[in-house]
Amino acid sequence: MRAKHARNDNNKKPERNGLFAGFGARIARSLFFWGLAAVLASSAYTGIVRIAREQPRQQEDTEAIAVAGPVLEDPAERKRVALTFDDGPHPVYTEELLDGLKERGVKATFFVVGENIPGNEDLIRRMDEEGHLIGNHTYNHVKISDMSKADACEQIEKTSALIRELTGKDTEFVRPPFGEWNKELECSFVMIPVLWDVDPKDWTTNNVSDVVRRVLEDTKNGDIILLHDYYRSSVQAALQIVDSLQGQGYEFVTVDELILE
Repeated sequence: MRAKHARNDNNKKPERNGLFAGFGARIARSLFFWGLAAVLASSAYTGIVRIAREQPRQQEDTEAIAVAGPVLEDPAERKRVALTFDDGPHPVYTEELLDGLKERGVKATFFVVGENIPGNEDLIRRMDEEGHLIGNHTYNHVKISDMSKADACEQIEKTSALIRELTGKDTEFVRPPFGEWNKELECSFVMIPVLWDVDPKDWTTNNVSDVVRRVLEDTKNGDIILLHDYYRSSVQAALQIVDSLQGQGYEFVTVDELILE
């Protein structure tokens, strides 16, 4: 019986080994899968953390680009000046000036003297049609600060009436001759006085180079430049000034764009 039991023990030994072997394999497989899951979970977590960390950075970069973009295109950053002409229209020089401005794609402001309009009506119409701003420089080029309010208004209103008849528009912008304005003056329509920043005194010389030099030395962004379209030398200087300032990146606008914006 002992031998039989012994044989039976020997027979059961392989079963126990198989049981433990199977159980160990299952544990190994479980550990393997749990380890794999842990690795995948860790990788996923790392990816989520990385995305979470990068997203604000990307958003900040996007916001920075969005902020930086408009700044570069901000009109306030553009270099702009207004070119203005007094005393015209002149039957010869004003036409030459208009031809030169049109060729260069430049808009200017003309402060016209009323007594110079008769006989030059086509020039006034052309100024308006080509996008220039027409301003008022009184009828007889007088110092309105020395006049009564009634006489001063008559000087302005008479010129405005001629321009309105030709263009259908009133002249809201007024340049008082000699730069002297009566702040208490109230006429029949709105008037905005316009003076200047740069005055090369072009009417005192025929030297074109001197006029150009004076303007270029003094001009900066936002300035209003005073010239006259009643002298050939002034017109020649004006076109050279335009060429030079355009080469420096300046844009020419009418005075209303500088004053009202």
